[in-house]
Amino acid sequence: MRLRSTLLTAALAGTLAVGACGGGSPEDATDSASPTGPSGGSAAVPETPGPGTEIPDDFPLSAGMGGPQDAIPTSRTGTGLRDLALCGTAPLRGLGVRDRMIADNSGGESANTRELVLLGSPDEAALVARAFTDLPSGCRTPTVNGDMETVTEVRRSPFGPTPAVTLIQTYTFDGEPGTGATVIHVVPVGAALLITSTYGEWTDAALEQGVTDTVDAIRETVAGLDLFAEGTPSGGASPEPTESPEATEPTEPTAPATAAPDGVTEIPADFPLGVGLPEGDGETRVSTPSADGEGVGEVEICGTVAWPRDGTAGGVRRLVTRALGPEYFDGRELLVHADAEVAGKAMAAVRQAAESCRSLDNQVWTVLDRDTGHDTVTMGLTYDQGLGSSVFQVTRVGSARLMVSTYGEGSLASLDEQADQVTGTTGKIVPAMCVFTRTGC
Repeated sequence: MRLRSTLLTAALAGTLAVGACGGGSPEDATDSASPTGPSGGSAAVPETPGPGTEIPDDFPLSAGMGGPQDAIPTSRTGTGLRDLALCGTAPLRGLGVRDRMIADNSGGESANTRELVLLGSPDEAALVARAFTDLPSGCRTPTVNGDMETVTEVRRSPFGPTPAVTLIQTYTFDGEPGTGATVIHVVPVGAALLITSTYGEWTDAALEQGVTDTVDAIRETVAGLDLFAEGTPSGGASPEPTESPEATEPTEPTAPATAAPDGVTEIPADFPLGVGLPEGDGETRVSTPSADGEGVGEVEICGTVAWPRDGTAGGVRRLVTRALGPEYFDGRELLVHADAEVAGKAMAAVRQAAESCRSLDNQVWTVLDRDTGHDTVTMGLTYDQGLGSSVFQVTRVGSARLMVSTYGEGSLASLDEQADQVTGTTGKIVPAMCVFTRTGC
């Protein structure tokens, strides 16, 4: 029962790590999926929606859930599957969506959740779908979360070609195989993306039948995706985009950013990176935001350089600033990557470094839980002897990552207050990062 309750609790919470990843939870393979989230809700929808530009109230998202006589309600709000994590990145969290619908029928010894999001274009839906196969390839096997290990098998989808995919998660607890498994189906059609997650108490012998049952259960829902098809086969997944996702520039609907020739979005001249920094004086030096300043500098966690992450595909644009005084430091850096997928992989590396380190010599590293409404990792550094505390908070919105870091004469006891202050600074900057998403946030 200990194994069952542990697995089921994780499945019901929607936080099982996917694809032999390093664990954790994050934002925005992408920016916030919840229409009522801190990021300001879903992207603007045209005033007069045409076919396929919104999800009908009678869309059969919950068809096949529960028993024949059950009517499972759907909702436009709620957690849904936005906390489902791959390599520490939640592809469904922080998406700038046109519309969203969720259905949940979890309880007893099962967990069954579905989420349908409508994105800005078929290419964007395909890019998010690809994260469910691409991100696991960069993770270690298996995922270790305490004494539970998760292994994920990636299979071809019965509902169409890549980027549609089926994932099967199995578990061990204290080295003993569990009797449960989670089956995840990812099906993009046009600009719509359907994700279903079903946990059941299937033994090895019953697992294949369990997978078949999950396929049969969502056939009506998948068929309903025809509403969003743009030249795709009936009931099938969208074909792979003719132009690679990496070549598609993020745009913001009301004030699109200017794409640079090298494919990395320009940083707006008025980007508020220095918001809240003090005025320079005889004791405090404050730098003007620039592309070639010192910024935060290199951050090494237990021997791993977690920031900046050099050599990411497509290059980066950079904007940095800092304030430095006696026993005081406040540094910010903005890195803009070629696309959200590249930024998500870089984010996963930060999360992996943070979660694998607790102490080195006299350093004490603490992972701090802070919600910015986006994909965020917050780390605290203190020392087992003497004063001195640093907080490093990395937040991703679309193709950009923001680092905000402060140092003071604090301790482990004051770390939470310091992290709250850093989160407040991040909250003033991230709205301007919506320009690095495809549909705004």
